[in-house]
Amino acid sequence: MQAPSNAARDFSEVIAKTYKEQAIFFLNAFWPEFHADAERVWAYVQKMAELDQNKGKEGNELDEFSSHRFLEFWQETATVMRLRDMLRDLGLNRNKKMSLIEYLVVKYRQTVQELLRRPQGTNEELVKAQRALDAVNTEIQKIETRKRELEQASGGTGIRAMQAKNELAQLLGADPTDLNRALLTAEAAVRKAQRMGGEAAAGHLWFLERELTEMKKYKPKSQGGISRN
Repeated sequence: MQAPSNAARDFSEVIAKTYKEQAIFFLNAFWPEFHADAERVWAYVQKMAELDQNKGKEGNELDEFSSHRFLEFWQETATVMRLRDMLRDLGLNRNKKMSLIEYLVVKYRQTVQELLRRPQGTNEELVKAQRALDAVNTEIQKIETRKRELEQASGGTGIRAMQAKNELAQLLGADPTDLNRALLTAEAAVRKAQRMGGEAAAGHLWFLERELTEMKKYKPKSQGGISRN
């Protein structure tokens, strides 16, 4: 049965979101049923970002080859046929591309109509918490990018390699005060958003806490940091 055209349009808007945003959308909608799988959904986000060679974490869909690798990794190759059936019913031509939200709807045997019917929910504190975490994550990504560049440059010999080694040592030994301060601000914002509650945004709240856990790897253990291993 052909789905209403507005469902296809609204679903296309969800598909256009980043992998993380798609995951949050799904968990917000189906938190009562699938909250126990939140960590696995987090892993799906990381894997899709890893396989997206063009946009990484900012991507929203994988091409046919990368989609196959994703499904093969999770031993879910049989999912392809059900995914195609769903898209055909919606009247969407995806050119053999796959987004995370499409995969999740099919994997958990839900419908697009039910996904779109469920409330998402949000509040001002949740938005503020996400912004605070995004700011910290931006700084962490800058550090990690520079670290990779210096590690690669220091692998050789000569003056440039020596300079890279010295700069790498300075980077690793840099005073983390500013980053720690930003982390504390983000942590306080997350806690405030959690106190606001609201089951409709439970998936987003879970993701905030999960992202905060990852960021604590850059915080000294004496101040509540955790191991990066």
